[in-house]
Amino acid sequence: MTGGPAAPARRDDGLSLLELVVAMGISSILIALVVSMFVSGSRAVYDQEASTLNARLASTSMNEVTRIVRAGTEIPVRGSSTNLAVFSYAGAETIVMYSFIDAETASDPAPLKVQFARNAANELVETRWAGYHKFVGYWDFRDASTERIIARSLMPPVASSPLFTYYDKTGARLTPASGASLTSAQIRNIASVQVTMQVQGDQSGRVAPVQIQNMVGLPNLGVARVEVR
Repeated sequence: MTGGPAAPARRDDGLSLLELVVAMGISSILIALVVSMFVSGSRAVYDQEASTLNARLASTSMNEVTRIVRAGTEIPVRGSSTNLAVFSYAGAETIVMYSFIDAETASDPAPLKVQFARNAANELVETRWAGYHKFVGYWDFRDASTERIIARSLMPPVASSPLFTYYDKTGARLTPASGASLTSAQIRNIASVQVTMQVQGDQSGRVAPVQIQNMVGLPNLGVARVEVR
């Protein structure tokens, strides 16, 4: 008696080795894509935050420097017809000047002697000396001073783009000698100061530094312009 047809061979359950290798390869590609998208997205967010930080640092420090320079004033000297000039030092990376920043809010405002200087860490440091009445109508300044850092992460100094650039009333540039101040005669001719802030708060190198330029006039000398670039 002849038996019935043989049952077909049954395939083992699960994946073959080839199918497993293919599945693992596809999974690896998908994982790599997801990780790449996550890293790219995170980097974009970080770069945007770094750009915003650079802009905020530059803007905040620029506002302070502009406010002081714009309020610059000469200081009367007792027994002399010649006032102290607005600036006592006018260099490429350091400025020392007299300023009446509270003239509109105080009944008898005292001037300040203010210095802005770049330090070795590329920070912009503001130093103030308070004014006081030495004689009626005449001022002197305290020996004690206060200082604070108003800008960090400045780009290293570049001779072609100094922190402070000076111009006379005709628009001609007044250039100090390297590492020095303008002469006394040149200082008397300063009508406006261009302030250039270049800030790089991000150390990755992916985000471009932010640069802000203000051309600040001296209203107390009859030059009132402020130009932002």
